[in-house]
Amino acid sequence: MFYAAIVRLIVMRADFNAIARILTLRYDPIQKPVRKRLTPLDFTPQDPNGDDIVAVTHELIRKELLKKHAELKFRRVSLALSGGVDSGLSLSMLRTMFPDVKIDCVCVGFGDEDDEIRQAEKVAGIFDCNFSGIIVDNVLSELPKLISIVKEPRWNLYQYYALDHGKKGSSDVFYTGDGGDELFGGYTFRYQKFLSSLPGRTGWKDKVKLYLSCHERDWVPDQNKMFGPAVKFSWEKIYQLFKPFFSNRLAPLNQVFLADFNGKLLYDWLPTNVAFADFLKIKIESIFLTDAMIKFATHVPWEEKYDPGRHIGKMPLRSILAMQKGNQKISGDMVKKGFSLNLNSMWKRDGKEIVLAMLNKDSEIVRKGIISERWLSNTLTTLQDRSEELRSRYISKMLSLLALEVWYRLFISRTLNSRQRL
Repeated sequence: MFYAAIVRLIVMRADFNAIARILTLRYDPIQKPVRKRLTPLDFTPQDPNGDDIVAVTHELIRKELLKKHAELKFRRVSLALSGGVDSGLSLSMLRTMFPDVKIDCVCVGFGDEDDEIRQAEKVAGIFDCNFSGIIVDNVLSELPKLISIVKEPRWNLYQYYALDHGKKGSSDVFYTGDGGDELFGGYTFRYQKFLSSLPGRTGWKDKVKLYLSCHERDWVPDQNKMFGPAVKFSWEKIYQLFKPFFSNRLAPLNQVFLADFNGKLLYDWLPTNVAFADFLKIKIESIFLTDAMIKFATHVPWEEKYDPGRHIGKMPLRSILAMQKGNQKISGDMVKKGFSLNLNSMWKRDGKEIVLAMLNKDSEIVRKGIISERWLSNTLTTLQDRSEELRSRYISKMLSLLALEVWYRLFISRTLNSRQRL
C-alpha cells in the first residue's frame, strides 16, 4: 500500500531527504500521489465559447451527486461543515437534491474564540440537518494513534475526529469540501501576497521563492540550521521540485493554482483522508474532486475565479450558493477559518508541556543526527521572545518535529505504542 511503501523507503534506504522535504513543505512530492498529477496543459485557459461557467459548474455538481446517490444508495450522509463556501455549497446541494436524506453535519473546534462552530450550527439548522460541534481539547494526545494510521510524520490530523464522529453516527458516506480551494481560487490571502510582490520577478526560481514565502508556516527562517549531520538539506533541491510549475507559459496565478493542486492537496490532504477512510471503513466524497469537475474547472480562466480588486475567490461557487434555497438567511460572506487552531493558545494550554517532554537531547531524531540538538535547544529557549508571527511559525515547526519523533518511535525504533497518549 502507498503508506507502507513510504515507511519502507525511509527505513530501508535511510532516506533522510524525504524527511527534509516533509519538514520543509509538510509533504513529500517525490512519492507516488493518490491520484494523477496535473500539468501546465491542464491549467491552460480555454475560451468558454459562450458557456455559462456558473451553469456548467452547477450542472456538473448535480450530475455527480445523482451518480453517487445511485451508486451508494445512501439514505444518510455526514458532512464536514465549516463556515466556508465549499462545505456550505455541498450541504445546500445535497439538501436541495435529496430532501429525504438525513444529513449529519460535523464541525471541529478547539475551544478558541474564533471557532466556527456557532456559524456552522446556524447553517445546519437552516438546512434542517443534525449538527454536532466537537471540541478537541488536546489535538496532540492521540498523535501516536493517528500517525500509526496515516504512517507519515504529520501532526495536523484532527480531521479524524470529524470522520470518526460521522462513522459513529451510522453513516458510511462522508462529504468534505476538499478541492474547492485549489480548483476555484480559494486561497485569496496567498494570491494577494503573491501578486503584490510579483512585479520584477519573472524567472521561475524567483516565483518559486515567492510562492514558498506565501507558505511561510511550513518552514522557519533558519530552516537550514535545523537539521543534523544525517540530513543534507538544500534549498536548491526544494526549488527544483517546483520548477515544472513555474517554468511554463501559464499566467502567474495559474502557475500558483497548478502548484497548489500538486502540493498539499495531492500529497497531504487526500492521502491522509484515504488512510482515515480505510481505517474507519467509510467513503469520503467531494463534489469538486471528480474527473469531470477537475477537467472543467482547471481550464476556467483565473479571472473568472478570483477578483484581485475585491480579494474574493470561488466566484462561480459563490454564485451557485447565492441561488440555493435558504442562503438568503445566512448572514456574512462565508469567509472561513477552517478546521485550524490558534497555535499560541494551544502551545500555552498543552503543546509546550508535551513538546518539552518529547523533544530534547535524548530524542531519537536528535540522537540519530536528523535534527540539531543545539538548534532545538536554542529555539525552545528563545521561543517566547519572538514576535507573534515568528512564534507561531516556530510552534508549528516544533509540532512537526514532535510528529517526526512519534513517527520514528512508532516505525523505526519501535519504542512507542500507538495506544499510548501524549
